[in-house]
Amino acid sequence: MEPASRTQTGLEKPDRADEVLTGMGASPGNACGPARTVHSIDEFSSVKPGDILVCRTTDPAWTPLFGVAAAIITETGGMLSHAAIVAREFGIPAVLGVTGALTRIRSGTVLEVNGTNGTVRPQPAHPGATP
Repeated sequence: MEPASRTQTGLEKPDRADEVLTGMGASPGNACGPARTVHSIDEFSSVKPGDILVCRTTDPAWTPLFGVAAAIITETGGMLSHAAIVAREFGIPAVLGVTGALTRIRSGTVLEVNGTNGTVRPQPAHPGATP
């Protein structure tokens, strides 16, 4: 069987179409929406309501994005990190410590985030959808 293409899953190096990224479920709940990778505060304006925020880490300057994002995915952090605490305060799911999230997830990829069990699943692209 051929490996899934990047267009099918939105992941840079998928092994298969049903690849699940894992991390620490730091704020419970589920959300589904387009990924928005953000590397710095200069990119904050790219985050739209309902986006899944994907970043390396967060600090207090990132707090306004928690009111816009449907869920948070970070490459670092733990249960007492800024991202975890603020996600719980805002009542949005968060999965932290997802290794290589910024290189493995492309902006626009539709993701299902489970902040209870710490999983991130890319959803199949729909024809005609725009990132």
